[in-house]
Amino acid sequence: MSIRPMHRALPGVLALAAALSLNACTVAIGAAPESAPGSRTRARTAARPAPAPRAAEADHAEAPAGELAPGASLLIPVRGIRPSQLSDSYTDARSGGRTHNAIDIMAPQGAPVVAAADGTIHRLRTGGMGGITIYQFGDDGRTLYYYAHLQRYAAGIREGQRIRRGEVIAYVGDTGNAGPGNYHLHFSVGRLSNPERYWESENVNPYPLLTGSAGTRSAVARDR
Repeated sequence: MSIRPMHRALPGVLALAAALSLNACTVAIGAAPESAPGSRTRARTAARPAPAPRAAEADHAEAPAGELAPGASLLIPVRGIRPSQLSDSYTDARSGGRTHNAIDIMAPQGAPVVAAADGTIHRLRTGGMGGITIYQFGDDGRTLYYYAHLQRYAAGIREGQRIRRGEVIAYVGDTGNAGPGNYHLHFSVGRLSNPERYWESENVNPYPLLTGSAGTRSAVARDR
């Protein structure tokens, strides 16, 4: 599933353990419903059945929320991941001549995915290249946060639900076209001109929004 994004990238940098990156993530920020005008129907990748909750996940409710880096405007949407572990893959090439327009946050299977900002769950979608996905609207009604390749949703998550920054909404997986064992969160941000057509958005690089000044320091260090 893909859209035709308008590219407007912001700067960013640094990489996480190369040993974890198995197959390149190629899913776009969103996809038009099959009934939308001009949408293209593609073969869907069936999402893997959600595994039974592990006993260790009961501890996540007591764990601290994701990290907010100095100068960042968004919470890192995977618990336990630090700014230095993020890689700016926003402009990376993908199959079919496309651009990634997102970042992949490598993390262990089942790591809690948290809301990067306050907002509302707009849509829960399963299938296609993104596998198990969440579309979240920000409180401004014009910002779209997209979480893909999820293992499963957190208990009680539903469309229309109000969520707070740091709230657990899902768990890291490898559904869709991530590739078996390539556990990571595909995270993207878009600016909406028409919220009713949420699959059409102007992509924004989430890396500097997540890393803030930490990302700037990393870029300077690398360039020396």
